[in-house]
Amino acid sequence: MCRYAGKTYKSHYVCFRCRKSFKQISSSDILGRINKNKLSHKAGFQFNKDTSKLDTLISEIENRPIKCPECSQLMADLGLDFKAPKKTAFKKWEIVEGLYTIGKVFHSCGCSGPGYIPQNRLEYKDYLIDKLKLYQEYLVDCQNLSKESIPDKDERLVYWSQRIFQLKEEMLHQGFAVN
Repeated sequence: MCRYAGKTYKSHYVCFRCRKSFKQISSSDILGRINKNKLSHKAGFQFNKDTSKLDTLISEIENRPIKCPECSQLMADLGLDFKAPKKTAFKKWEIVEGLYTIGKVFHSCGCSGPGYIPQNRLEYKDYLIDKLKLYQEYLVDCQNLSKESIPDKDERLVYWSQRIFQLKEEMLHQGFAVN
């Protein structure tokens, strides 16, 4: 059974500027409470069967900005499996921010854990190089397929091209050689 299935867990939101992590209740938990006819986050406002108000509130909750309580910058949702480094671990925070920049977050059902997280610059460089090779292979595989076999070929090509571009940008940002 998935670790997160039986109990409500809060997602970890991160402020890279302050190097801090804060937990926030998920929108699905808030909506679950509303669906059980409990009071919503607006004091004194209760839902019964009026779905138009509920649809508006769902949109509002799912699109709410989560801001850092210290600096008021928007925070990044890194998921349930994220474990923040110490505030003084500058290099680890830089790696975590870089991972977020290239799309690596820690959302899972809890069965497999957060996955591999590089712990130093050398591991991070190797991680980025491996991902770049993998994404380039995916792009080539997609290019070799016919439009009939995958109708969304153009979207896939754009997706993998963007992922490769993000990786190369992060490698340049870190000062790593890009092939």
